[in-house]
Amino acid sequence: MEFRSQNLLLQRLEAETRAAFANRFQLVDMERGQLVQEAGLEVEWVWFPENGLISIACETVGGESVSGGLVGWTGAYGVFEACGSRMSYATATVQIPGDGWRIRAAHFRELYEASPAMRTAVHKHVEATLVEARQFVACNAIHSVENRLGRALLDMMARSRVGNVLPLTQEALAQLLGVQRTTVAVTTSALQKQGLLRTGRGVVEVLSTSRLERIACSCLGTIEFARDEIYRSEAEPCEAASG
Repeated sequence: MEFRSQNLLLQRLEAETRAAFANRFQLVDMERGQLVQEAGLEVEWVWFPENGLISIACETVGGESVSGGLVGWTGAYGVFEACGSRMSYATATVQIPGDGWRIRAAHFRELYEASPAMRTAVHKHVEATLVEARQFVACNAIHSVENRLGRALLDMMARSRVGNVLPLTQEALAQLLGVQRTTVAVTTSALQKQGLLRTGRGVVEVLSTSRLERIACSCLGTIEFARDEIYRSEAEPCEAASG
């Protein structure tokens, strides 16, 4: 079986490696709310979304939960853990339904060893993820909830590739932004009155991308610019160069 993918990491596979490992990959439907990975357990699968979004949730000892990141077509879930401790310290669930490829962690390790292109792609993914995490620390400290909500909706549209109608609850947005659900309700109501959004039961529709871009903070642009620069770079990571 030959598989083709729009996922940013899988696109970079060598043709011969893609052919050799094609039968190890499974194309799966990612259903809303589906548990991809439970915290505290060994990673069994590595996921490469084609569209839709996987949400990574970090929990406190007291049971509180906040989003620790989103994975769409520009990334993958499990590539770090599968080649590292083998354990997951966060819970991953499907936030926006779509489809994607998955491969067993043991087979991914074989792929990683066999493919210089995949090793380079994973290194680039790590670097881009670090840039994103650092930028979001600054974003959460400096920008208003309205700015951050605008950025988050634009980000989810871009990463999920599902269009401008996003299946999102106020609770999911509150977890993503690290605020109370009532704060999300007030903010989405204000944006709705401005004609930027239309909200329904578990759905947020973006009515004007251009106007939403004007109220969103600049962090999304900063992250996308850095990611593009990282993936365009021809410098080889140390491990990939020496392997």
